[in-house]
Amino acid sequence: MSYFQILTCNNTLGTCCSDYGLVNILNIIHTVFVFIQIIVPILLLVMVVFQFTNLVINPDMKNGLKKVTNKFIAAVIIFLLPVFVDVLLNILPVSKSFQVATCWKSAKSSAEVLRSKRTVYIDPKTGKKKVNVLISPGQYKPGKDKKESSGNNKITGTARGKAIVDYAKSFVGKPYIYGGSWNGEIPYMGTDCSGFVQGVFKHFGINLTRTTDTQWADTASYKLVKPPQNIQAGDLVMYNGHVAILTGNGNEIVHAMSSDSGIVVSSDYRTNSNKAILGIMRINGVN
Repeated sequence: MSYFQILTCNNTLGTCCSDYGLVNILNIIHTVFVFIQIIVPILLLVMVVFQFTNLVINPDMKNGLKKVTNKFIAAVIIFLLPVFVDVLLNILPVSKSFQVATCWKSAKSSAEVLRSKRTVYIDPKTGKKKVNVLISPGQYKPGKDKKESSGNNKITGTARGKAIVDYAKSFVGKPYIYGGSWNGEIPYMGTDCSGFVQGVFKHFGINLTRTTDTQWADTASYKLVKPPQNIQAGDLVMYNGHVAILTGNGNEIVHAMSSDSGIVVSSDYRTNSNKAILGIMRINGVN
């Protein structure tokens, strides 16, 4: 079994493509195609108009009509080429044996989700008030680490949330591999922060998307936890480019931190990263 093996395929969840690095490359290619499809034909058409004007002024200009025709045909071909590639790759079946077509579809799905990233928070009390969900770390109140009589930290949260945390902690010390995919089962396959979160939740039958951006953008999968609500085991803290699982023990988190550190437990999510905190998510099915 390789680091990039995935057992199930779902385009919406972004699990059809087993090579996350290829998704990133194809997403860039898709963006370049869009740029070329718009800019290059416009430039060629401008040249067509310019040369056609010269041809009207100087009807005896050598090869004038041919140059105008060639540029017009080139503009049409360049405009249609990305469409042809897109249609071709979309009619090919989803298959692990043909990763380019499969990952192209996953890249397109991710792009669609990212377009809806401008998220607003609706106050549950009024149902109307909208608040920006980009919150600075200082706006979160520090949690309190409580001790039980046995000396163990008291973990707050549901039984399922605690089970999620226990399962996540069982992989502490395992490696971080950017772009790696993991199906959530043993043996653990090296992955990154969002892949680790996706795998842990998948083990409990909860399907999350593959990247931090899409996990945050998929607002139907969670509710936003804001102070003074208590942080619970199994909540996710989403940073701008990183995600971690809150253990329910105050501000403690377990996460795939970096290629140098691997999967670790950190004592305070607010001081763990220099990235902005986007919010704390309570995933549906955990509460």
